[in-house]
Amino acid sequence: MISLEILITYSVIFVMFLFLVMNWYSAEIVILSVVMILVWTGIISLSEAFVGFTNEATLTIAALFVIMTTIQKHPSFSKVTGLVFGGKQTLRGGLSRMMVVTAGVSGFMNNTPLVVLLTPIVKKWCKKHSIYPSKLLIPLSYAAIIGGMCTLIGTSTNLVVHTLMLKEGFTGFTVFELALIGVPIFVFALIYMTLLGHRLLPDYPGNYSDVKEYPQFFVEVQVNEDYPLVGKTIKEAGLRTLKRGYVMAILRQGECLFPVSSQQIIKKSDHLLFVGDTSCAEEINQFTGLTVEKIGYEFTYFGNDYKFVEAVVPQHSEFITNKIRDLNFRSKYDGVVVAVYRNGTRINEKIGTIRLKAGDMLYILTSDNSSLPMRASGNLILLTNHSSSKGVSLRDWIPVTVFGLMITCVALGVLQITQAAITTVILFLLLRFTTFEEAKDSIKWEVLFIIGGAFGIAEALINSGAAEHVANSLLFGFGNSGPIALLVMAYLITNLLTELITNNAAAVIVFPIIMTIVNEFSFNPEPFAVAIAIASSASFATPIGYQTNLLVYSSGQYRFSDFLKIGLPLNIVCFITSIIMIPLFWPLT
Repeated sequence: MISLEILITYSVIFVMFLFLVMNWYSAEIVILSVVMILVWTGIISLSEAFVGFTNEATLTIAALFVIMTTIQKHPSFSKVTGLVFGGKQTLRGGLSRMMVVTAGVSGFMNNTPLVVLLTPIVKKWCKKHSIYPSKLLIPLSYAAIIGGMCTLIGTSTNLVVHTLMLKEGFTGFTVFELALIGVPIFVFALIYMTLLGHRLLPDYPGNYSDVKEYPQFFVEVQVNEDYPLVGKTIKEAGLRTLKRGYVMAILRQGECLFPVSSQQIIKKSDHLLFVGDTSCAEEINQFTGLTVEKIGYEFTYFGNDYKFVEAVVPQHSEFITNKIRDLNFRSKYDGVVVAVYRNGTRINEKIGTIRLKAGDMLYILTSDNSSLPMRASGNLILLTNHSSSKGVSLRDWIPVTVFGLMITCVALGVLQITQAAITTVILFLLLRFTTFEEAKDSIKWEVLFIIGGAFGIAEALINSGAAEHVANSLLFGFGNSGPIALLVMAYLITNLLTELITNNAAAVIVFPIIMTIVNEFSFNPEPFAVAIAIASSASFATPIGYQTNLLVYSSGQYRFSDFLKIGLPLNIVCFITSIIMIPLFWPLT
């Protein structure tokens, strides 16, 4: 008979899955709420609920965020981007070179900022060689994901599973141990993408940033002498409530007023610049004294003080479900949204009325000294060129050298990964390569909250007996099928949950269930931990299963079906490779 504690745990976790799949709230809010419900119901204590916030995985991941942000902002790191394509000029040559370089770098840094860094470089190369960006952006994401599988620090999931193993009294992973599976998977993925995958990839232009190809964004309007509302504000003139556009900027006697508030006074001979299309122009023509001069304003007249920025709404953004007009872009971020793309298609509605969803691509006009990158951090991921004209000095190489020494010490067993990472951060602070404020801002707190909360949920599964109950149910169907069948089951369950929720939460939830069965049959736990680590990162079939997929989903103008068509075969390749290779390196019994 199922106990009340098990029923409560099942119910709470089911509701958690529902909220995460439906994306009603951000993942960290859902998971932390679930943890507190489990505390209130007495399933776990307060100390058990937050044990995940002080374990090695959480501390190490926090330190690695600081380390990689410090390295990325130095000129020495920007030189790596020049290696992405080298002198390659063909699709196959560029694809293979890009995947190799991306996977290699991704093994040592967080893959999300890497994809953010490389996306504009890939698109620039594609434009130069007349190749559709959609042929390369999905492979870019896949290479970053697989590269992260290969090392202990390549992805947060590997560190989470490593910590779970240590908690159970097992050895844990060495720095390059998972490369025994990750490298073969990458080789097969490279062969698949260069021989077949690129043929399945669609031909989408991906040219958001080419303003001249999108003249429907802008309408230029002149204020004539007979306009009756000269001297009134934009709001009083009724220009803030248009159905198909809004005033973005005013050109006045050679000066550009940008961004424009609703209280801006309209003067004679002003040139009003609206975000809109032909339907916006038709609406403006109904006003006496306003003349539509052109549709498709040349922004070269703005000079070099303004720029266009592509930004993706990530899964955990507070902007999700909000209307753009409620976000106060002009006042908070010194910029205006001129277009929104979803599922590869521009949303032809008034910008302010659009409710944002995860994966939306925003096309933003902003000034060079805008506060957008700082203030919107965490809610938007900016896809901009990261270049530096600064020369590389000897001092610039010190952070890279210190990081290399950290990896070496951990690989040789001189230091534990957590000890080495935190020591590296302290050295960066003492040597003034970063400040405490910069270090604090570089940490992705939502990721830490998800990981810390997931450990609390794992404690609830164990305390309530739910993990044992699920394990016994699986054992009933599992019977005496052998360790290979359990390995397959561990991989498939983890991989399915990864596509539905988050990879870290999937790993933490599946781990205690599988380990209960492993202990029952006295199997070797290590190969099953490897399967969970690999499966929780192997998210290729949907754009929502992994952050890098969501980034290229928007930037490449992909459809959801494109990921299924390209990623599902790769999921199968990854599964088969793992099930064959894992027993070769880690005995199952």
